[in-house]
Amino acid sequence: MKRFKGIAVLSSLLLLGVVSAAEAEMSTIYGPVYITKGEHHNKETKLNFTAPVPGSGIIVVKNGGDSGKKSRVSSAEIELNGQDVAKEKDFNKKTEVLEFNVTLQAENEMEVKVGSCKECELEISVKGEPAPPPVRPLTR
Repeated sequence: MKRFKGIAVLSSLLLLGVVSAAEAEMSTIYGPVYITKGEHHNKETKLNFTAPVPGSGIIVVKNGGDSGKKSRVSSAEIELNGQDVAKEKDFNKKTEVLEFNVTLQAENEMEVKVGSCKECELEISVKGEPAPPPVRPLTR
């Protein structure tokens, strides 16, 4: 019975290693894009992008972008393919970086709405699985 438990534990550890390795292989597939809001900018932005491999992804939001703490958003909303990703309550002036697990499609539409702020900025990137390398024909 001990041997069976050892095999089950080893199998579980190997499975966890495969899942962790798959997560580690994610890379930036879109962005960074900068969403700004000031006197002359819209507060709603639509972005379209493709995912080389549909499936699991991560939206990474850097609040304040490259402009830093003084340009952080205090409220914003993000939707991906019609599904809520981030809500107003997720943002505040103290929040620097947010990450959201999402499901990517081959073609994606992201909608970003920035709430009230004078001069603010969001930097948004999307991580996903990179495209597989091209298959090379065997030569003889």
